[in-house]
Order: sequence, then structure tokens, then C-alpha cells
Amino acid sequence: MKNMTRETLGDRAYYALKDKIVTLESGTYLSARRFANDIGMSYTPVREAFLRLRREGSIRQVPNVGFFVETMDLSDLVQFFQVRECIEPFVLQKVISRIPPLQIQMMRDCVEKQNQALASGDIMQYMLMDITLHEVLLNLYGNQHLITLYHSIREKYMVCSKKVAVDYYPDAMSEHTSLIDSIEKRDIKRALKLLTNHIENAKQRMREGYINVTE
Repeated sequence: MKNMTRETLGDRAYYALKDKIVTLESGTYLSARRFANDIGMSYTPVREAFLRLRREGSIRQVPNVGFFVETMDLSDLVQFFQVRECIEPFVLQKVISRIPPLQIQMMRDCVEKQNQALASGDIMQYMLMDITLHEVLLNLYGNQHLITLYHSIREKYMVCSKKVAVDYYPDAMSEHTSLIDSIEKRDIKRALKLLTNHIENAKQRMREGYINVTE
């Protein structure tokens, strides 16, 4: 029980820190102790969150100085999507013939939760549901190495996702619904086309949003 509590607090600190980072410029100094005070949490889970984001590359640590925001550039974002282009179509082809109704419903539930999050302005929750939706198929496939790689990539660029392409989120949800419909029908040709287009569209939305933010 103690480990579960620490993990829960660490996750809360982690996502709160992600939320904070998207409002800051590259190179901004971050104090772990000050952030712990700001969110009313003890230092230990907050430091875990800082170290987790350091491993992801969202912040950098200077010995004996502290942590600083580390902004990703456009080439990093494009490479993240290239990983998705390799993993997701491959997994879809492997599992589409055996996806049970429960997993289909889980994906639809994610879309509904995305709608709710978007309506309430909770973009972080929206993005978490986006990751959860896409990971339903990976979890069904069961390759833990692919799951770990995919989740790491998604969380890395989730830091900048809140800051870009906000106007395009409804488009993404429409794409999700069409994709789920084709998966439920076991229409592999259409599902692969929709998935490939969805990833490409997401990459373009991210690219356009990134350019608009940085200009």
C-alpha cells in the first residue's frame, strides 16, 4: 500500500509538472522544493517527477545548480511520429482479427472521455486519453518492449502537445471514431489507411502548431 501511495503521488506530481512546463520558456529555472510547496506536496514525489522528466528530456539538470526547461525542436517531434508510423500499423495488422468487444468499447470510452475533457478545458486529460486509446491495441498485442517504447515516445511530446494545435482536437476525435468503426468491422484495409492518415494528420497538426507557437 505504501508503494502504491508513493506511485500515485509521483504520478500526480509528474503531470502537474508537465502542465507547468508548457507555460515556460526554454531555459527557465525550476526549483523542485518551490514546486512542491506550490502544489502542496512533499519533496520526495516531486523530485521523482523531476527526475522522470529529466530522463524523458523535457528538463535538464545542472549539477549543484538545479533543473531547467529543455524545449524539443521540430526535428524531435517529426522523429517521434516516425516511431508511431512504424509501431501502430504493424500492431494493428497483428491484432485486428482478434480484438474482442471489450477492447472496442474501451477505445470508444476513451473518445467519450476526450470529449468530456475537451468540454471542460482539461487538455492534459484529453491527451492522456489519446495515449490510452492508442495503447489498447498495443496492450492486446502484448509486446512489453513495444509498449514501453511507445509510451515513452508519447509522453515525451505530450509536454508540447498542450501548447500547440488546440484548434484541431475535434478533428482528431472524428478520426478516432472512424478508425474504431473500421476496426470493429475487421476492415483491415480501411483501418490501416485511416490509422496511417491519422498519424500523418497528427504530425502535420503538431508541425503547424509548433511553427505558430515559435514564430
